[in-house]
Amino acid sequence: MKKKLIALAVLAVSGVASAQSSVTLYGLIDANVGTSRVKVSSPGVATSSTRQTVMDSGGFNTSRFGLKGSEDLGSGLKANFMLEAGFNVDTGVENNYTNPFTGVVSNATFGRQSWVGLSGGFGEVRVGKMWTPYDEVKGSGAAAFDANIFAPATGVWVSNSYQDRPGNALYYATPSFSGFSAAAMYSFGENKTTTASAGKIASFNVQYAGGPLAAALAYQTEKQGGASLITDTTKFTQLNSSYDFGPAKLLAAYGYVKSGIDKAKEFQVGVDVPVGAVTVSGGVARSKVTLGAGGELKSTGVGLAAKYDLSKRTFLYTGLQLAKNEIAGSEVKTDTFAVGVQHKF
Repeated sequence: MKKKLIALAVLAVSGVASAQSSVTLYGLIDANVGTSRVKVSSPGVATSSTRQTVMDSGGFNTSRFGLKGSEDLGSGLKANFMLEAGFNVDTGVENNYTNPFTGVVSNATFGRQSWVGLSGGFGEVRVGKMWTPYDEVKGSGAAAFDANIFAPATGVWVSNSYQDRPGNALYYATPSFSGFSAAAMYSFGENKTTTASAGKIASFNVQYAGGPLAAALAYQTEKQGGASLITDTTKFTQLNSSYDFGPAKLLAAYGYVKSGIDKAKEFQVGVDVPVGAVTVSGGVARSKVTLGAGGELKSTGVGLAAKYDLSKRTFLYTGLQLAKNEIAGSEVKTDTFAVGVQHKF
């Protein structure tokens, strides 16, 4: 009888413990078949054009899987974690993160996110590798579904070269106050040498969401530091806004980048139109880079996409994106068309 009582007590205690904590396996698989062309023309040089048909991964969103969980510590306090890896569904290989400044490819197992932290009435603190507050604004609100290959700004905005998840970071997000919230992050470069200081990345955002209106402002600075030959600090500013009219949702974004004596001004406008299970989205993007050494780089992009929801977790999609980059009389045109499917679990 005593053994039975002890066993029941152990089961009861373990049941309470499991009720206070949770771990979720989740993921997203995105595959598409499409075609793309690159056409290059320069004064006095024969025009070249290359078209390729491919099966690819991450047409709409990057394929990924991960683990996330939380433990209730009592009094509103929770311990949280996330481990997330990216992969290419067409080949099964890792989708590795490439530093846009150094070109170094990371072979991290959890190259998308790996952090642990605490949350409560004070907000949330994270330690590790996570999206920067700038990316939280940059990656939402003014693209064709924020789709990877169909967004008007793809191949157009130079501000897309920022470091979105640098690692070695401390992150804090406030609670929401009447629709307002904010977040800040600092990433340690950890590359100090005897002759150069370490690099660093600092980022913050302020956001508002209330009723049909949403707006957000984000700022990020990046200093390469260490043995890098890049000594300038690059500064990124992003302003997004959207208004949901019901039959359609209007989106707009403005970006400004300063790196040394080079400057870029960029904008994007778009619209999402839901019609039953189908949503059509499109927009146009523009970028003008003023080079300190003289000259300008002008780029224009147009994106149009549609998705059809088969369920809450699965949809079909198709889209077209056109981009043109012009500098010193030379011109590079690209077009991308694809049809794909995405499933979440």
